Amino acid sequence: MTAPPRPFAVIAGGGPVGMVLALELGRRGVRCVLLNDRVGPTEWPKANATSPRSMEHLRRLGVARRFRELGLAPDYPSDVTYFTRLAGYELARLPMPGWGAAVAETARGAGPWAGPEPAHRGSQLFLEQAVFERLADFPAIERRFGWRCEGFEDRGDHVRVRAVEAASGRAETIEAAYLAGCDGGGSIVRKGLGIEFEGDAGVVRPFMGGSMVSAFVRMAPPPGARWPKRSWQYWAVNAEVRAVCIAVDGHERYVWGIQLPERRPLDAGYVRGLVESATGVPALKELISFVPWTAGYRLLAQRYGAGRVLLAGDAAHLFTPTGGMGMNTGIDDAVNLAWKLAAMAKGWGGPRLLASYEADRRPIGARNLAWSKRFADSVGTTPATPAIETDTAEGARERAAVGARLAAHAAHEFLIPGIHLGFRYENSPLIWPDGTPAPPDTANDYAPTARPGHRAPHVWLAPGVALYDRLGREFTLLQLGGNSAAAQALRPAFAARGIPLDVLTLDDAALNAAARALYGRGNALIGPDQIVYWRGDTGPADPLALADRVRGA
Repeated sequence: MTAPPRPFAVIAGGGPVGMVLALELGRRGVRCVLLNDRVGPTEWPKANATSPRSMEHLRRLGVARRFRELGLAPDYPSDVTYFTRLAGYELARLPMPGWGAAVAETARGAGPWAGPEPAHRGSQLFLEQAVFERLADFPAIERRFGWRCEGFEDRGDHVRVRAVEAASGRAETIEAAYLAGCDGGGSIVRKGLGIEFEGDAGVVRPFMGGSMVSAFVRMAPPPGARWPKRSWQYWAVNAEVRAVCIAVDGHERYVWGIQLPERRPLDAGYVRGLVESATGVPALKELISFVPWTAGYRLLAQRYGAGRVLLAGDAAHLFTPTGGMGMNTGIDDAVNLAWKLAAMAKGWGGPRLLASYEADRRPIGARNLAWSKRFADSVGTTPATPAIETDTAEGARERAAVGARLAAHAAHEFLIPGIHLGFRYENSPLIWPDGTPAPPDTANDYAPTARPGHRAPHVWLAPGVALYDRLGREFTLLQLGGNSAAAQALRPAFAARGIPLDVLTLDDAALNAAARALYGRGNALIGPDQIVYWRGDTGPADPLALADRVRGA
């Protein structure tokens, strides 16, 4: 009996990052084994905000619409609201549309997100379910849910991974060309490499810093109780308790993040009391589960891997959840790493291609961690005295002042196209720079640019059809303006190096002109991750040199 072919990669950890990495490899026919200690997708509502950048990746992977449909109803508002307690005074509100209106708005070319997909306010419960379902569509993905990575050995020309089945304790050794550690903040893979975290681990604030509890609950207001209008997030700000409550299904399921006001054993009675305090009325129907955690992290791995072992997601960076950037940064890690692993599997990746993963992604990890800390400092240090809950002139003045501060904070934290779409691979060894200056890197403003190293600007080509939908799987030369010199030069150069290259020409004159204005040149070489690697009005001076650069040679 012939043994099955050795997988090219083992992926340790089957959360969103590991599953996206597996999908990106599997759709390219690259055989991989996905290990996850749970037997299925998570039953815990962890991350609750998916960025427009992540959503455009999920669109390409065929799960964006399914993910949206599993969670909150299309007309459920995405408002972020601040209260003294949920049944108390409303302090501030940032209105945001439900996903149905946001998708329609984006399709019209409006809204804050200059891409094919708006941000989505949906629980990781539903994201993991949608991606987990999609894994079955790719035979190259061997799903081993209920298995965990317990160790590995880098042999120089391959890795040996010790996998253990959780239910039985049965162990098996899996050999592969590479191992990707997507196994969370306590990553066995990172620890096995001897790589430490750097940064802040003990920041203490009145909120979002120090000991916290996450509680998954069912709740509904008792008859006649004061209760807020529907929102996606409800924040409680008072002198006694600080908390955030997030709608999971739009009915009775919510997840709370509550700052622990005192150190004491964390039991169900204590957690119930905290929830009741934050709501202000006896609204709790069921405490489904709860788990302690620590906020105030801003940690970045010293390296993103070594040898044949790479790190992604929480194994490489740990965030405090303000800004919602932890999972989203990890998904972008997975996309960057996946195309490079696939290039190595297909034989066209160069000897320095995988080293570019850290050069690209570690600076983005540091950047996003810094933004997350700013948001945590802003909301976490908002002052509140007992007067804020009193029906007095002093209370009204404090509510007005705190509300104004929180309203400004909400606009700054929750509408951040610059962070999600304006990132750039400034020092990537794969990028062919064109000498143009870098635009400002700001949180709340984003101006599309095709400067090499940046995300390719989005264009709608037809109703429901985005430029991204027409790009090839690997590299695409976008021709704007009718000059075919770049294609004539790049096609044979890329073919000589075995690099897949598609050429996309926009036939519609008006579309061509609009895209030309966005891209600033007549040609743009767009990579598998929708990053612009080169642009020019004519062909590159040395097509083979460009081909070698983008493949890491």
